Amino acid sequence: MLLLLTGVALFTTCNNETKSSAAAPGGDSTAATSSVTLPYTPDYSSSFKIGNPEYSAMILQGSWKDWENNTMDNMKSWVADTILAFHSDNVMTMGVDSLQARWKRGRAGYQSVIDSVHAVLPTYSTDKNENWVLVWAKEINTDTKGKIDTIELMETWRINKDGKADRLYQYDRHTRKQ
Repeated sequence: MLLLLTGVALFTTCNNETKSSAAAPGGDSTAATSSVTLPYTPDYSSSFKIGNPEYSAMILQGSWKDWENNTMDNMKSWVADTILAFHSDNVMTMGVDSLQARWKRGRAGYQSVIDSVHAVLPTYSTDKNENWVLVWAKEINTDTKGKIDTIELMETWRINKDGKADRLYQYDRHTRKQ
């Protein structure tokens, strides 16, 4: 559901910018607004605007850079005690302590991790009054036996009213075997 939400948000944002820029001389997208009729009615929301970029920095540092550097001890500073995480392996984790323990166990299986972020987008749902951060990235892992694996990842993080991550939806795609 949130993957669809992400696609709709990106489509709507890009489509609105194109139409607004065309309608307003000089490309000022704030001077004109447009309405897009979607072929489906999103069951969560289709009313988004760009969110707080500080939330993007928080997620990239905590979820990505700390994972890459194997320094996840500061997780409680940016993750809510009540986090609910849906991982790409179909395992659900509840609570910051459980999430931190899972991530530490998982990271211990790698001698090195190299992450590269393709895109990060902070969004704000105006009708739900919720902040989200969308991350699209690639990860190259080397396990303890020296085997290298590449994974493309998409993460969708919800940020609560206290400015902490309280929900994670994660999707991945491993490199196809030839």
